[in-house]
Amino acid sequence: MTVTKPRLSGREALEVLLTGNQRFVRGQLEHPNHCNESRKKLLDGQEPIAAILTCGDSRVPPVDIFDQGLGDLFVLRVGGGVISDHMLGSIEYAVAHLHTPLVMVMGHSSCGAINAASRGAKAYGHMATLIPPLATALKHTMGLEGNWCDNASKELARTTAKKIAESEPVIADMVAAGKVFVVATYYDMATGVVSVL
Repeated sequence: MTVTKPRLSGREALEVLLTGNQRFVRGQLEHPNHCNESRKKLLDGQEPIAAILTCGDSRVPPVDIFDQGLGDLFVLRVGGGVISDHMLGSIEYAVAHLHTPLVMVMGHSSCGAINAASRGAKAYGHMATLIPPLATALKHTMGLEGNWCDNASKELARTTAKKIAESEPVIADMVAAGKVFVVATYYDMATGVVSVL
C-alpha cells in the first residue's frame, strides 16, 4: 500500500510518528510504503518526514517502531546515539536538501553502550570515541531516582537534540525560521512506547 505524504510541519510529522508508534504498541501495523509501487516512486527522489538519530542497537528499528515505510524516515544510527560532525552533516542534508521538517533524537532503554560505559568497560580502537558523551550523560544522572543507565540515555537524547537545534548555521537558522522542529524522545523496549522528553 502506498501512502501519499502531504507536506507536513515538524510537529505534524511528530504526530504521524507517534500515531504509528501507537499502532506498533497495539500490534496493529499498517506497514505503509512497503510495496513495489512505493519503491519505484522513490527512484526520482525522497522527501522523508523525519530524520531520526538513534542507537545502532538492532532492537531499536525506527521504521518498525513508528510503522513507517520506504522513503518515510531518514535514519542515522550509531552506538549510543552519539552526535558527530558526520551525523550533523547528514542531518543538515536532510533538512536543507530533502526538506525534512522533523529531527528526532531517540534514546532507548537497556542501551548496551551506556551500560558498558557505566561499568567502566574497556573501549579500544574507534569504540573509545563513543565513551566521552556517554560518560558525561552518566555523570549528570548519577544518583537520580530510577535506572541510572536509562536516565543517562534520556539525558543524552535531550543534550544531543539541543546540540542539533543550536548547530549553526544550517539547522539553527531553520529552527529559528520555524522550518524544522527538533525533539528528544525515548523508546522503552519493554512496552514499545516512544515518549517525548
